[in-house]
Amino acid sequence: MANQNITFDTESGTPYEANLTINGGANFSNIFTVKKPNSQAFDFTDYSGSSQMTKSVAVGSTGFPDATFTVGFTSAVEGKLEISLGSTSTRSLEAGRYVYDILVNSASSSNTTDVLETAISVGSTAGIGTTTFTLNKVTNVAVGDSISIGDKLTEVPVVTVSTGNTVEVGTAFTSSSQILPGTAVTFSRTSTTSTIYRIVSGSIIVKAGISSAPS
Repeated sequence: MANQNITFDTESGTPYEANLTINGGANFSNIFTVKKPNSQAFDFTDYSGSSQMTKSVAVGSTGFPDATFTVGFTSAVEGKLEISLGSTSTRSLEAGRYVYDILVNSASSSNTTDVLETAISVGSTAGIGTTTFTLNKVTNVAVGDSISIGDKLTEVPVVTVSTGNTVEVGTAFTSSSQILPGTAVTFSRTSTTSTIYRIVSGSIIVKAGISSAPS
């Protein structure tokens, strides 16, 4: 098992160049201890990873992976990332030069943005327990958005958007008091995002090794 200390900067996104050696027929494992440019550990909590190797373009790559590594985090908070390949897989590799990379995928994060600010329509008063509201407009509003109405309702999911500038919320979400015309209404939308980093890349030399595991 080999260990390497590397630095990765998320701002530049440039992968660290690390060349490895695999002995055919033997178990392979390499641990990378990843730090940020400020020397703090790269926290891999809630990250996932993937890594593959393929023949170098210079020696007849087919574009298909020749092997897929198992990727694990031996200590996520300390930035320790491990790639490994079992002896059965390394035995099937032809001796020669390969290229590989390691991708890590950050956990999904939520981002909420306002999509529309409007008001309860003049001449339309929402009664106690009402789930349907008539508004001045519903432009860009979609099912699944959240609606906030004055201090009566806060981030309640929209279940129906209808013609006539009306929206409906679930029956579990109702106001215990009347909502008067002109009451401010805000629609918001939550999206999730994740980031993929190509954190390591380089060459792998596979050396011909034992043809079978020792008994």
